Amino acid sequence: MKLLELDTTTSRFRVAHCGVGLAGCLCVSYAVWTPLWINGRGLWSEWAETENDPMTHKDGIAVNAVEAERVFGVLAFLMALSTAALCLVFACCWTSETALSYSNTRALLMVGQALYPTTLLLLTTACTGFFFLLSWSLFTYEHRVEIGQDFTCLGSSYWLGALGWSLLLVVEFIVFIAEQAIVPDILPDLEKAVETWRNASQQKFIQRPFSDSYRSDNKKALAPKRVMSAP
Repeated sequence: MKLLELDTTTSRFRVAHCGVGLAGCLCVSYAVWTPLWINGRGLWSEWAETENDPMTHKDGIAVNAVEAERVFGVLAFLMALSTAALCLVFACCWTSETALSYSNTRALLMVGQALYPTTLLLLTTACTGFFFLLSWSLFTYEHRVEIGQDFTCLGSSYWLGALGWSLLLVVEFIVFIAEQAIVPDILPDLEKAVETWRNASQQKFIQRPFSDSYRSDNKKALAPKRVMSAP
C-alpha cells in the first residue's frame, strides 16, 4: 500500500477526486447533525407550526416539508459515510498497478471497457450531493421569509452544507471533465500488457527442452494401466 501516490497524472487526479469528495462528505455530515442553520436551529429543531407554514396540499393530504428535508438529510448522511470510506480506499489502497493486474486486465478486455475509480467516485458523490441538495433546498424554501428579512441569521451549518453539495456536485464534475480531457485511455496499455504476457508464455513453451517433453510423453506411455478382470 502506497499512501497518496502522486507519481502519475492519473494518480494525482484520483487523489484530487478523493480529497474533494472527502471534504464534501465531511461538510454534509457536519451540516446534517448540527443546529447552526438559522438562529441556532437546524434540521432537527422543533419549529413552531403556524398557519403560514409552507405546506403542499394535494387531494386533502398535507405533506410536511420538515419531514421531507429530514429524510433527505439522513439519506445524504448515510451516503456521505459510504462515499467517505470509498474515497479513503481509493486514495490509500488503489495504485497505478491495480488496474494492470492480470485478472482485472482480462476481465476489462473481454468487455472492452476500462475500470476508472473516479467514475465510481463521481456517481457516489453525485448521489450524496443530490440528496443533501434536496434537503438544503427544502429548508431554504421553508424559511425563505426569515432569510429575506435577516440574511445574517444563517449559521455555519447552513453555509458548510452549501459548500458540501457544491463540492460533491460541481467541483467533482469539473475535476472529472478535466481528467477525461487530460488523462489518456488505459485500454491500449492493458492490451499491450496482455500481449506481453501471451508472448512470454509462448516463448517459454518454445524454449522448453525437447528431452523434457520426451520424458513426459514416455512416462505417460509407460504408466501402468488398470486391467479389469473378467467376471
